[in-house]
Amino acid sequence: MVMCVCVAIGVCEEVEPEYTVPGVGIEGNDTSSTTPKGFNAFFDNPMDFFLFMDEVKTVSMSYRLVCDRVAEKVQLTFRSQDPDRFFVVSPDRVLISCENATETFVSMENTSITTTPISSLSPMADQLYELVQSDKIRLHLSAVLLGRRNLVITVRRSSPDNNSISDDGNTDQLLFPFVINRKMSKLDLAFRIIVYFFLIFITLAFGCKLDLKVVKESVKKPIAVSVGLGCQYLVMPLLGYAVAKLVASDQPSVALGIFLAGCCPGGGASNIYSHLLDGDLSLSITMTLISTITAIGFLPLWMYTLGQEFLQDGNKKLDVPFFNIFTTLLLLIIPLLVGIGVQYKLPKVKRFILKIVTPVTIVAIILLLSVGIYSNLFIFKLFNPNVILAGCLLPYFGYVIGGIIAFILRQPWVKIKTIAIETGMQNTSVAFIILLYAFPPPDGQLAAVAPAASAVMTPLPLFVITIIFVIYKKCNPEKYQKVTQKDEEAKELELEINGNITPESLEKARVSNI
Repeated sequence: MVMCVCVAIGVCEEVEPEYTVPGVGIEGNDTSSTTPKGFNAFFDNPMDFFLFMDEVKTVSMSYRLVCDRVAEKVQLTFRSQDPDRFFVVSPDRVLISCENATETFVSMENTSITTTPISSLSPMADQLYELVQSDKIRLHLSAVLLGRRNLVITVRRSSPDNNSISDDGNTDQLLFPFVINRKMSKLDLAFRIIVYFFLIFITLAFGCKLDLKVVKESVKKPIAVSVGLGCQYLVMPLLGYAVAKLVASDQPSVALGIFLAGCCPGGGASNIYSHLLDGDLSLSITMTLISTITAIGFLPLWMYTLGQEFLQDGNKKLDVPFFNIFTTLLLLIIPLLVGIGVQYKLPKVKRFILKIVTPVTIVAIILLLSVGIYSNLFIFKLFNPNVILAGCLLPYFGYVIGGIIAFILRQPWVKIKTIAIETGMQNTSVAFIILLYAFPPPDGQLAAVAPAASAVMTPLPLFVITIIFVIYKKCNPEKYQKVTQKDEEAKELELEINGNITPESLEKARVSNI
């Protein structure tokens, strides 16, 4: 089974608009805001708060200004809290004059506002008069990148002394939260189909090639398997939690992605590196199989417990889509079980699948790297130093901690290497798919950046170590050959003794001890 690093598409779905009030903070940004006295603003259409990448949208904002005097002027300045996500095309500022304000009154008996002009020559004792200026402002906003950011409206009133507006004067601010999504194109749909097909096919092929006898032999000695699974589903989730809190505490979406990546089962690429680095391939395959199947219980469990802390974003709380997570995990488990069944019941189909697995994998990887990168270039713009750091810390500490635990528990060197690789190399594609297709946009898309960074960074040290190890073997063929031959004889002897004690096996044991 080969794990392909891929960047899947974020799909914009129809979502119910969430009515929010000024002052709502997004992703840990400053939420200090006060409603300006005598000034109210609102957007006419709730869907105005939803923007799409690479589009310019015109939104209509209504305002109501209570003037202190006829000569007063008020300046409104519009800006985005993060121009890298969206920015104001025009106008960036508007000057409001109270010269054309309408005299209105608020009844002492009825607090409802009446907008009928009242003559100043006929005042009534039970009425309060106000000078009110109201109108609409059309704003042109351009969305750049996925996210949630505020539109900041700064209100400046003119000085009562000379009716001039100074930048140093008192100001008030209103914050309106906007959501930037991404529309799904035909290219994105094609890429999504390729991702699903490749994951299902490669998992099916893994099941067809899986030797249950090898798994059975590994399970007979459950210590190494138990240590590996403990590292995967106890150490890695806690490590993911710690890294998320340390690196991305101010970005709940990214923190959620880091934590979920730490809860994933082992990846198929770990089998390849275990083989290249002369690890215990039987143990690696067994751990990959068991961790993939048990993920259907452990992953939702961690999301229900520690994962809840990463679902609160300001005053917005995401619900854990357990059903969607469950169905996504079935996407991996069912093809695996079907592949095992095909192996024993349909040998001709098995041979056909294993025959085409290499060309299909090559074609799929080419398509994923070409179509995927082209249609998802935006996701690399979301990479920042914290995301990259998290993508390094999670797998690298996983390698080290998994190896140390296996060493402390007195495992052989060959199994220490395997447990270390299986611990650090998670199947981050599981987290990627869950975040993209189980959580609503743009939260799932933003969170998927962390597993993407982890998938890119995870194999780098193993790749370098593998190159060094291969060069070492080439430079020391005799020494390596002796070590390999001795290990193989030890394994054969171990299997014979575990099966039946024969005179031949006893003789081998005597010779090996000499």
